[in-house]
Amino acid sequence: MISDSNINISSLTQQETIHSTDLEQGVHPYHFPRGVRVLNRLFKSYENKALNAEQLMAQARHKTGLSDFGDEFFVIPLKNIIEDANEHTPFHAMGKFLYEEKLKMNLVNRLWAQYWLKKEPSIQKALPPAVMITGLQRTGTTFLQRLLGSLPEFRGVISWEIVNPVPTSKKKSYYGKYQAWLSLFALNYINPELRSIHSVSYDSLDEEVVLMEHAFMSSVNEAAMTVPNYALWLEKQDQKKAYNDLKMWLQFLIWRKPADRFLLLKSPHHMEYMKDFMSVYPGTHVIHMHRNPEETLASFCSMVHIAKKLFQKSDNPTEIGKHWLRKNKRLVEACMDYRSHGEGSFSDIAYKDLIEDPVLVTQKIFDRLDLTWTKKHTTQVEAFCVSHKKNKFGKHNYTLEDYGLTPNMVHKAFERYEEKYQVFL
Repeated sequence: MISDSNINISSLTQQETIHSTDLEQGVHPYHFPRGVRVLNRLFKSYENKALNAEQLMAQARHKTGLSDFGDEFFVIPLKNIIEDANEHTPFHAMGKFLYEEKLKMNLVNRLWAQYWLKKEPSIQKALPPAVMITGLQRTGTTFLQRLLGSLPEFRGVISWEIVNPVPTSKKKSYYGKYQAWLSLFALNYINPELRSIHSVSYDSLDEEVVLMEHAFMSSVNEAAMTVPNYALWLEKQDQKKAYNDLKMWLQFLIWRKPADRFLLLKSPHHMEYMKDFMSVYPGTHVIHMHRNPEETLASFCSMVHIAKKLFQKSDNPTEIGKHWLRKNKRLVEACMDYRSHGEGSFSDIAYKDLIEDPVLVTQKIFDRLDLTWTKKHTTQVEAFCVSHKKNKFGKHNYTLEDYGLTPNMVHKAFERYEEKYQVFL
């Protein structure tokens, strides 16, 4: 169990553990804007600063004047992510600073959460019924999430709420819009290429799995940084505590702004832990998006490669391809295994159908959820599609070969998935 203090990265076997020397060949250095290069030179010594969980927790307590983190199950995951980041992540100085601040902000939020839970017990009430979108990355999950979230029946998770899900003062004040804007400014300045792949604004919908970073048990970490041993460790963990923790954050969001009908969730992460997810959110209707893995994998590897630039000075494209080929095979097969038992409520949707006729696809989702479709919904969906055209921020170019992969390798890895869902690919 994750609460067992003996369960940590050091418990991985020698065969499982990845060492720094295994990642050195084929390293690709990043090119940074002049401002980042100047800051990295000025604060060069920051690269070698070791992150420390106890120090970060002490700094969070000092910043808030609060001391109660609640259930400290998160400490072991925090120590594990820090241990692997210290060993494997080739931080640039500004990236080390940004990541340290990110960890600290998550700890600050945890302290304020306990303060507000004691002050406002009404926060912890039942969540509204949920609809959860999942599927491999680059299968249209974000487009569908934001499309549904533009309709009044769905209450999604807003990007700034992820940064600041709880009031961070005793006056019930939120500072997330400013913090999210500042974070996105830094992100877009360091790697503006990311906007052409996955555009985010402070008020757009985003994945609630990022809220799980408050428990330090999110696969977002392995997509944003080189932490191979943490990724292996995470796969072995019971996720129920992390999902119960996510439930707490969602309760804060609903407390701030209630849902009219459905809470809208979305992440590929849940495919791997569907049983744990459903144990905490029973009755959730799952929309499973499908697209040919040969089309999605290279695109996502390119996204990961660019995203890591926020924290890292270099990365290994071949290792990215190797990691996500294995990881995504694990995701789809874990979800298939869960679904093979006939549990849960699922709708399967093809990416190609969503792109060709988003109005029809959305109408079918409404029918499945027993929601009433009107001409106003048609107008709203059409308006959304006009304002969210593909390649709005530039064309995204990539190939499998860039990441040491071939079409045959991908089809072999996803043979079982492609056979099962061929009609949707």
